Amino acid sequence: MKKIGAYFILLGLALSVIQGQDLRLYFSLLQEGRVGEVRQTLPELIKQYPDHPGVAFLRAMVETNGDSALTLYRDIERRYPKSEYAADAAMKIGEYLYSRGLYTQASQQLYKIPLRYSQSKHIQRSMDLMVNSFMATGELDSAAHYLARFKRLHPRLNYNYGIPGLEEIEIPPADVELVKLDPDQVQKKLEQKKPGSKPKVKDTPRPWVVQVGAFGKYANALSLKATLVQGGYIVEINEVSSNNRRLYAVRVARYASKNQARKIGNELKQKFKLNYIVMNRPE
Repeated sequence: MKKIGAYFILLGLALSVIQGQDLRLYFSLLQEGRVGEVRQTLPELIKQYPDHPGVAFLRAMVETNGDSALTLYRDIERRYPKSEYAADAAMKIGEYLYSRGLYTQASQQLYKIPLRYSQSKHIQRSMDLMVNSFMATGELDSAAHYLARFKRLHPRLNYNYGIPGLEEIEIPPADVELVKLDPDQVQKKLEQKKPGSKPKVKDTPRPWVVQVGAFGKYANALSLKATLVQGGYIVEINEVSSNNRRLYAVRVARYASKNQARKIGNELKQKFKLNYIVMNRPE
């Protein structure tokens, strides 16, 4: 009976809260780990407020299936681009793609945040993950391309990524009005072929990777990756399953031959004292 009473009290508070367009109660409950209570009241909230972006965001946050949550966040970004939840949804999408090792998709998602959501609290983190994504795919030119624009829009942020040329970019005075960039137009220009560029030749298959660790916590995998990226290596984090456990495998990639991969493995062992396994994992 006490649980039922608590549920109706929470629901009553929730309905009064949402009528005031304030969902802080729910987010504070999620921060406290009380996901079950939020999930329990959510069906009634969806019924009462089917088009409220905050309710849609809550629904995505309590979704346990990653792919389903991704769909919900994308729907928020598409349906409510001017809402206060759009930037948060965009960041959630970028973080999910990055965590899955989908670096090309992640960089394409993350570059939009500093351009579209100028007041977002996620701008620095979105840039950090974007740069890591471009590094993982070997596209430092693309990283420099976007960072040069971000530096003019957000000059107070940290751009210490070790990418040549950024230090030389002039920052306009604070009273100079900056031109707003359309991220879609920026992407089109980036994809345009440079004059005199040669057609792309089909890449040589590079199926060999060097696995240097598998962690139960993604944060540990990300920490090792950051260390190796600073050492100049291209690193992937791949989600794998072992004995019904989800693990995050850290892999230095990619190489055309087993001997080439083994050479890198020995190099990593000497530099970082890491044990390694050479694996054939076609792209």
